[in-house]
Amino acid sequence: MPWGGLALAVLVAYFVQATLAWMLGPNPFDPFLVLALLLGLLRPTYDARLSGWMVGLAQDLGSADPLGIHAFTLGLTALFATQLRRVLNANVWWSRGVILLGAAWLPQIILRIFLQVRLGTTESPFGLLGRASLVTLLAAAVVMAILALPWVAAWRRRIRRTEGAY
Repeated sequence: MPWGGLALAVLVAYFVQATLAWMLGPNPFDPFLVLALLLGLLRPTYDARLSGWMVGLAQDLGSADPLGIHAFTLGLTALFATQLRRVLNANVWWSRGVILLGAAWLPQIILRIFLQVRLGTTESPFGLLGRASLVTLLAAAVVMAILALPWVAAWRRRIRRTEGAY
C-alpha cells in the first residue's frame, strides 16, 4: 500500500471538509467516509481494512468527537466492504452500489446513535436516524461515483484494446 498516497488523500479529505463541505449545508457528506469507501472497494483486503481504520483515526484526531468513534465506524465500513466484495461481483456497477450501501449504512447509524446518546446532540430523533444516515451515504456515493469515473474510463479503454487484439 502506498502509505504516502494515503496520507495525501487524508489531507485532501481535510481540505474538502474544511473548505468545500460547509458550502453545501450542514454535513452534506463526509469526505472521510468517501475515502474509506473508496479504499474498501479498490484496495486489497488487508490494506483496505487497515487504511479504513487509519482514515477514521485521522478524522478523530481532527474532530471534537470522542477519540476512537470514527476509527471504529470507518474501520467497520472498510471491513464490511471487503467482506461484501468477496460475495458480490465488484466489477458490475449496481453491485458496487450494493456493496457501498451495505458497508456504510450500519456504521453510520451506529455513529449517529452514539453521538446522539453520548454527546446529547439533537441532530434528529431516533426514528429519523436511518434516513439521515442514508442521505449522508447517498451523498458520499455520488461523490465517490464522480471520483471513480477516471478508473471506469481506463477500464473501458483496456477492454476495447483487448477486444481488438483477437
